[in-house]
Amino acid sequence: MESTLAPWLAYLLTVLPGVALVGVVVALLPRQAHGARILMLILGFIFTRDALSTQGLWEFGVVGNGAESASAGSGIPTLWLRFTDDPLALLVMAVASLALVAGVLWACRDLRWTVLWAGRRWWTSLLVGLLGAALIVLPFLFLYGTIGQWFPALHSVAPALVTPAVPVDNRGGAVAGGVLLVLALFALCGNLVEEVLFRGFLQAHLEDQLPGRTGRWRAALLSALIFAAGHLFLAYNITGLGWPILAFTFLEGLVCAVIALRHGVLGASIAHAGAIFVLASGLV
Repeated sequence: MESTLAPWLAYLLTVLPGVALVGVVVALLPRQAHGARILMLILGFIFTRDALSTQGLWEFGVVGNGAESASAGSGIPTLWLRFTDDPLALLVMAVASLALVAGVLWACRDLRWTVLWAGRRWWTSLLVGLLGAALIVLPFLFLYGTIGQWFPALHSVAPALVTPAVPVDNRGGAVAGGVLLVLALFALCGNLVEEVLFRGFLQAHLEDQLPGRTGRWRAALLSALIFAAGHLFLAYNITGLGWPILAFTFLEGLVCAVIALRHGVLGASIAHAGAIFVLASGLV
């Protein structure tokens, strides 16, 4: 049990001082300093998210570049990601993510009325979120060569849509079936934090600051750009993978931001979590 508990215990001990520091700053900020409060909470989240890499709880890589280009059909550097295969660690991080959501909502309790949580019908937001997840994953079906495997007829009908398949061992390896349920739970809880921050509070705050006919769309675009910028340190300093991470997170952020305009945090969270789960599970 000690070896199982060690990764997430080390992670929690690593992030605790930073989380405490952010909490103190947020508590001391004036209540009317909404932008500064949201920014500090986002910085705190980025710190806790990026610490996953230093503790080996998730991993990034690319295929389709350099020595691997022969096995990656399109030759375009394409991102892959995997989380730890320890179900207990995933479960603990899911619970910690929910605690973080509760902390964010408490810290911004006077702004909760500005948040659009769902559209007029929650099930419509759910369906739109699933469609958004599919849209985010779609480019990877082409870049991984999965489309050609799923639809062999395309080789003769539309060969331009087919690229050689990238073996799953070249992009993080297969994921055990027993981990998938807990991985899905963690994807939902972990990405709920991001969507509450970026779409729930930041995008709503930007909409308030950008009135006019185009204000909501500018706020959505800014939300996506800031979301991608929040991955700069991960892209260049931690993983060294560079622009593929930024391209992926901008696409992800833009889809979620557009969904959030009418379907709120629920729709955006389902899209975000669904895409991360599919890519991290090795199912495509």
